[in-house]
Amino acid sequence: MEQEPTPIIELLVLILFLGSITFLLGAIFQGYVLYKNKKSLLTSISVIILTRILTIISSYFIWAFWHLPIDIMFLFFYLPAILPELIFSPLILKIFGNEIIKKKAVA
Repeated sequence: MEQEPTPIIELLVLILFLGSITFLLGAIFQGYVLYKNKKSLLTSISVIILTRILTIISSYFIWAFWHLPIDIMFLFFYLPAILPELIFSPLILKIFGNEIIKKKAVA
């Protein structure tokens, strides 16, 4: 019996389901940094959506080539999504001119 190919939309929905906590925590982190840097609502939404799109695409490719002997879930974290979140969240924030760590002024 042959296995039917899985449509790409079903794989993306599965990635969204498995990584929902990871993606949500990344969006909250970015929202906090954008709020602290006093960015507009439109800029904040576009940065968060752009980062989520890049993260979902990257986690799909990481999952496709996952050959490690460990499971792809660690507690409620989706491991193929953690690496793109750690890379793309600060990178996109820095590209859009945000300071991730605010330095206090010395008087």
